[in-house]
Amino acid sequence: MTALTLASQTELLAVGTQDGRVYHFDLRDAAKPLLTEATQASEQNKAITALGYLIGDRSLVVGDAAGQVAVWMPVREHPGTNQTKMTAVHRFASHQNAVSDVTISQRDKGFITTDAEGEIRLHHSTSAQTLLTLAPKQGALRSTYFSPKADGLVSVSKNNHLLHYHIANPYPEITLATLFSPVMYEGYERPELVWQSSSGSDDFEAKFSLTPLIFGTIKGTFYAVLLAVPLAVLAAIYTSMFMHPDYRAKIKPTIEIMAALPTVVLGFLAGLWFAPVLERNFPAMTGMVLVTPFAVAVSAGLFLLLPASIRHRIRPGVEALLMMPVIIAVIWGCLATNTWWESFLFDGHYKPWLQTHLGLNYDQRNAIVVGVAMGFAIIPIIYSISEEALTNVPKNLIAGSLALGATRWQTLIYLVLISASPGIFSGLMIGLGRAVGETMIVLMATGNTPIMDWSLFNGFRTLSANIAVEIPEAPQGGTLYRTLFLAGLLLFVATFLLNTVAELVRQRLREKYSQF
Repeated sequence: MTALTLASQTELLAVGTQDGRVYHFDLRDAAKPLLTEATQASEQNKAITALGYLIGDRSLVVGDAAGQVAVWMPVREHPGTNQTKMTAVHRFASHQNAVSDVTISQRDKGFITTDAEGEIRLHHSTSAQTLLTLAPKQGALRSTYFSPKADGLVSVSKNNHLLHYHIANPYPEITLATLFSPVMYEGYERPELVWQSSSGSDDFEAKFSLTPLIFGTIKGTFYAVLLAVPLAVLAAIYTSMFMHPDYRAKIKPTIEIMAALPTVVLGFLAGLWFAPVLERNFPAMTGMVLVTPFAVAVSAGLFLLLPASIRHRIRPGVEALLMMPVIIAVIWGCLATNTWWESFLFDGHYKPWLQTHLGLNYDQRNAIVVGVAMGFAIIPIIYSISEEALTNVPKNLIAGSLALGATRWQTLIYLVLISASPGIFSGLMIGLGRAVGETMIVLMATGNTPIMDWSLFNGFRTLSANIAVEIPEAPQGGTLYRTLFLAGLLLFVATFLLNTVAELVRQRLREKYSQF
């Protein structure tokens, strides 16, 4: 036996040997110590010379006679089992001499190693980096002590010199890798991208990956735009090109007034009203998606089959309003037959069906709810700008196209859309920027789960919502506080670059189609 260490709660004991092995003992029953595992911890079969449990008593720092330093932790061998195996998850640059001491931080996952010649190195387990190297002139050290706040250390040399160092190392767990790349955390089976800033225990290993938040921002924006863009642009086209002017004068201001609705109200309705309604009637809503396009197409075909004498009695520009009773009837019919739809589409229970056949779990507050609510919020912006761009196409161009025999659809596709494309593109980009920065709807309607999954049926967390959630509890000047400001900076840079690219594209479109 060449080294040993006892965990802070006296429940674990690690013993290092001359041949590079570490024996792990369970001391919870003090009368019957139990050997749980023996690990070959030294790659060169050198003697284990220093051991120490990191705060939390899960990770073990191992130093050997060759100067190697590694962090070992129990990792589950197979998913679904509790059987673990000690695994080397982080390795650090080797000392030139045998590691003589391991000193553990009482504040975080940091630790200090010293070697036989007195070299001191400061490491951090989460970030897997060596932060500082010191080479005192006093030679070999007998003992090293890490201050409770991890801001200083004291060493005693073998010739009885007392060495004191002040350490300015406020954010040891943050690197580009820990912010954006998978990290092997305690209790995990593989490197993961995780945001979890706090816990109820002082032994907690903070996880500050911004990647799940960036992913959530992209996911929420994608589903909102997926719903809003077709509805807003097609509504703008119909209002501008086909709707009767009397109705246009009433409907256009009504849609624009929608933009005045506070997002906190939309988030409240989405989270507390729409989410439960969707959960109860999801099979019916699925039926609506399937039946509504078919019903509209059949109704339009039947309308065209009517005698011309009847069709000409209908005021031009109001034909689409005749579809409103059809759509209302489809919605009512699907809601009334919700049980039948669930039996027909999902074998009687849609949640088990989704889990069994698609491997998807249905959460009440999910991407569908956010997509509908956030799409409702950006539809007025996209609609208003697109409709203005379409309306501002010179009337003489449209009249000339119609006079030459083109239909309204041909005029729309080959003339109006091309001429109005810069304005429509601007509307899309403004709506996209609005969705990227949305806070209250996402905060109230998603469940704020920072997971990376494109599924429609679970939630997510965006950068803006995360700032709103975390900033009230973040200690000023701490790692979390500064990480949140970094998230805000990333959000600003992303929207700035997006708007810059959008403006360049708009200018190109304007120059290309200026002849119209």
